[in-house]
Amino acid sequence: MQLLPELPWIVKLLGSLGIILLANRLLKRLALSMAIGTLILALFAGHSADGIINITCHRLFNLKHLNFILVIAQICWLSQQMAATGLMTDLVNLIQSRLSPRGSFSVLPLVMGLLPMPGGALFSAPLVDNCDPEKKFKPELKSAINFWFRHIWEFWSPMFPGPLLAMEIVGLSSLEYFIVGFPMSLFAVGAGYYFLLREIPASRRTPGSQEPAFFKRFFSLTTPITIVVGAYILYQFIPAGLRWENNYFPISLGIIGASFWVQHMRPLPAVQWHQVFSQKKILTLALQMSIIRVYGAFIEANLPDGTPLVAKFSTELASYGIPVVFMVMLIPFLCGLATGLGVGYVGASFPIVFRLIGLNPSFSVLLSTLVLAQGFGMIGMLLSPVHVCLLVSNEYFGTKLGPTLAKLVKPAMVVIGGAILFHFVYPLLF
Repeated sequence: MQLLPELPWIVKLLGSLGIILLANRLLKRLALSMAIGTLILALFAGHSADGIINITCHRLFNLKHLNFILVIAQICWLSQQMAATGLMTDLVNLIQSRLSPRGSFSVLPLVMGLLPMPGGALFSAPLVDNCDPEKKFKPELKSAINFWFRHIWEFWSPMFPGPLLAMEIVGLSSLEYFIVGFPMSLFAVGAGYYFLLREIPASRRTPGSQEPAFFKRFFSLTTPITIVVGAYILYQFIPAGLRWENNYFPISLGIIGASFWVQHMRPLPAVQWHQVFSQKKILTLALQMSIIRVYGAFIEANLPDGTPLVAKFSTELASYGIPVVFMVMLIPFLCGLATGLGVGYVGASFPIVFRLIGLNPSFSVLLSTLVLAQGFGMIGMLLSPVHVCLLVSNEYFGTKLGPTLAKLVKPAMVVIGGAILFHFVYPLLF
C-alpha cells in the first residue's frame, strides 16, 4: 500500500530528495540520510517489505555492482599511488610552470575528465588540491571547479555511457550527436570560467621551470590516464559476443595496467603499499555509492501494479496540460536530479520525451528537441544531490553539499540558456 497515495509523483520524487538533504543536515551522516530517503521513496511507491528487499538485493548483489565498487576502490588506490610516487606533484608543477593558477585549476580536471569512470572526480580532486598548497581558496570553490570541469566532455563524448545510450535511442550518429553536444560544452566552459575560475588569480607564475620538452613530459606524466582511456577504447573493438557488457570492466583493467606502469616507473616499497590499500575512506565511499545505486533502482523499478514509475510520473505531467516543449525540458531535468546519472536520465526520460514529438520527426525537430532534453537532463544530473562525483569531490575537499551547489547554480543557468537558444537556432540551420 502506497504511503500518501494522493500526493502527485512530482512531489514524491522531489520530496524524497528533500528528505535526503534535510536528514543529512540534521544527522551529518550522508549514507544514513540517503538510506532514509530511499526507504521513503520505496514506501511512496507502495513496495512491500519483500519487494524492497528484492529490489535492493538485485541492485547490490551482482557482478556489475561489485565491479563498480571495485573501480571506486581502484581509483582511490591509483590516485594514492600516484601521489605517493610524486607523479601527481610533478604533473601539477609541470602544468603550473606554463599556466596561471586559474588555468591549472581548470585544465587538470578537464584532462582527467577524459576518463569515463564512476566517481572520477575523486581522481582529479588531489590534483586540483595540489594547485592550492597554501589552502587560500575555499573548499567549496575547489570542489565546484573540480566537479564542473571534469564533466565538460559528457555533453557529447561517445566514451560515456549516457551519450552512447542517447545515440541509440534517438537514432543519431556520433557526428550528429556532436553537433548538438559540443556547443553545450562550450557554454559550460564559458560559464565555468565566468562564475568559478574568476575567483582564482589569473597572474602567470614566475618562469623558471619552463621546460623545452614540455609536451613530452606532459604525455609521460599522464600515461596512467592514457592507459585507462586506451583500455576502454580497445575493449570496444572486441566483438560483442566475446566481451562482457559491463562499462566498468575495461576501466578496471585499465587501472590495473596503469598501476603496474606507475610501479614499474616509480616503485613503491611494501610499507607505502600498505598505506595505499588501508585507506578508510574507501569503505565510506563504497557504502555511500551502494545506497545511491539502490535509490536509483527504485527510480527505475516498476510499481507494484507493473507500471514504470517514470511513466506514471510523465503521464501525470501530461494530465496537467503542460505543453510538450516544457515536458521535454522538465522530464529529463527531474530524472537527472533524481538519479544523478547521465545514463539514468537518458534511459529514464529519452524514450518518453522522443515519443512526444511523433514517430518520424524532421531532422531539425529531432535536433531542437535533443538539445533541450540533453541540456536540461545534464543540468539536472550536475545539480543532483545524489551525483556520485559531486559527493566524492565534496568528501575529498571536506565541504558540504549546499555550499558547492550554490557555486554551481549560476553556470548551470547559463548552460540551460544555451540549450534554449539552440532549440530555436537548429530549425533555422537544418
